[in-house]
This record gives sequence, C-alpha cells and structure tokens, in this order.
Amino acid sequence: MGYLFFLLCMICWMIYGCISYWRVHCGTTYSKDGFWLYLTQIASCSPWMFWMFLNSIFHFMWVAVLIMCQLYQIAALGITTNERMNARRYKHFKVTATSIESPFNHGCMRNLIDFFELRCCGLLRPVSVDWTSQYTIEYDQTSGSGYQLV
Repeated sequence: MGYLFFLLCMICWMIYGCISYWRVHCGTTYSKDGFWLYLTQIASCSPWMFWMFLNSIFHFMWVAVLIMCQLYQIAALGITTNERMNARRYKHFKVTATSIESPFNHGCMRNLIDFFELRCCGLLRPVSVDWTSQYTIEYDQTSGSGYQLV
C-alpha cells in the first residue's frame, strides 16, 4: 500500500510538473484558446513533455484503480490478494460459489485500524497477534495444505 500511495503521489507530481512547464514555456492558455487549440499548441511546444503528460495520465488511472482495489480488499473483505486468489487452499476460509468468508475480517473500521496500525493517541488499538505462536512452519507433505495450526 505504501508503494502504491507514493507511486500515485509521484505521478501526480509529474502531472503538476507538466502543467507548470506549459504555463511558463508555452504561450497559450486553456481559457483563451479553447481545448483543441490549447492541446495542439502544448503538443507542438514540447512534444516530449506532452508524451510524459499522456504517459502519466495513463499510469495514474491504473495505479488509482489498483490502490482502490487493495483498499477494498483490506477494509471490506479483510483479506490480502494472495488469500483471495488461493482461498480454497486454506482451511480457515469459508469459500462458497459467490463469497469468501475470512476469520480475520472484523468490520471495515477495525480492518483499517489493524492494517495501518492506527493508534490515535491511544483511542484506537490495533490487534496484535503473535502469529509464530499460532502456526508452525512445518509443511504437511501428505495433504499439501500448508502450515498447520498449533
């Protein structure tokens, strides 16, 4: 989530940089010239900057969708992408044809508090679980089911 957040920030910074460059170096404004004339003039003023702007807009869209998808899985479902894709492999998930029920889902707000470890001056307390005491690291070769509950 941190990587996606900072990637989105860098893309926004790149878009801001392109717009700032056009304001200083290109003698056109959107309000004066209209959309199509403005677009052609900034593309001819600096084709490289125009390409960087289009590239940034494209990457902004898919990164924004990906971060929203990840936030949905964390907040609403209480699972990670790996758990969602491999839920049938894990015994602790209840998988039906239309849904996956996670034992780690504690509601939207609690999931966000736990994931981001929010404390808010002691008002919120993330659940801290020592997973090394919950599971062994021995792999069960016979069933292929993964880690065993202690």
